[in-house]
Amino acid sequence: MNLEEFEKLPDVLPVETLALMFQDVLDSFELKNIEKMDFLLILSQLMDRQVMSYELLESEVRNNVDLVLCRLWNTHSYEDVDIILSIVVNLGLI
Repeated sequence: MNLEEFEKLPDVLPVETLALMFQDVLDSFELKNIEKMDFLLILSQLMDRQVMSYELLESEVRNNVDLVLCRLWNTHSYEDVDIILSIVVNLGLI
């Protein structure tokens, strides 16, 4: 999984496609196939496209993203906090 691939995605994608992409990225991160910062940046790219759909991300996927981000929360890293907060706000996470 490569950040550049996600940066090249069109600005608007079907919500079903986005849900699958979010889950794929979550699964890859859980399998330790993606480094934390790449994971957060990829989520940020997907979040940008999700926002453009004007729909909420599928509930189960949104909950999975929320759980992983809670585990990654690190107030000692400004960069982590900045990206995570942006994702939380824009995806409507708790």
